[in-house]
Amino acid sequence: MSANFFRTVKNKFSGISGGKTLYYPGCMTTSLLPSILNNYRALLSDFGIGFVMLKELSCCGSPLLNAGYAQDFEEIKQKNMALLQKHGITKIITNCPHCYVVFKKHYGFDTEHITQTFAAHKHKVSYKNREEVVYHDPCLLARQNNVFDEPRALIRQTGFKIVEPLKTKEKTFCCGAGGGVKQNFPGLANKIAKERLRQLGAKKVIVSCPYCYAHFQENAENKKNILEISEALLE
Repeated sequence: MSANFFRTVKNKFSGISGGKTLYYPGCMTTSLLPSILNNYRALLSDFGIGFVMLKELSCCGSPLLNAGYAQDFEEIKQKNMALLQKHGITKIITNCPHCYVVFKKHYGFDTEHITQTFAAHKHKVSYKNREEVVYHDPCLLARQNNVFDEPRALIRQTGFKIVEPLKTKEKTFCCGAGGGVKQNFPGLANKIAKERLRQLGAKKVIVSCPYCYAHFQENAENKKNILEISEALLE
């Protein structure tokens, strides 16, 4: 058999036999959004993207870093770095923008937000929708990292027509859940979410951040109108 055949088999099963790309869902997805976690595992497999998952990997440390606990963050970072090196991880894919920023900028890892990963495989996405939708840009992806074309390319590939809302892309409006606002000022966070939902309008809203998704779900009048991007890809 050809060398290409064996490479194909190796890539197909790299998620089982120890490939060097880690899929890291993040604490929010793992703890509170198991259906979203299952969606991404299925999509990665369907797209033929080899990956491993490490249950023993701790939180990336984003909450500690943002709260100013630099020493505690450094301790958890070093622990995680040792584990990543032990397993030979050279690349990280995550659906959480918070984890994306930390692994990329503070760990120095080759890191992709999962919409960047999937955008390279968008030809494998089924064209099946005809509705108009609104895409909400998460702050960390759009404002800090200019990741706004890839999610839109994926959404359009499914057949959805994107209507751009007030305050979009690098000028996006925060959902209200980030920066510790949700934990420390829940009333204010909910007011911000309701204002953003008003800006987004009555159409279906697609988001690519677990925090935005959960927070909008909590504050939306019709929860069915809030879709995490993996749900849009599988809908």
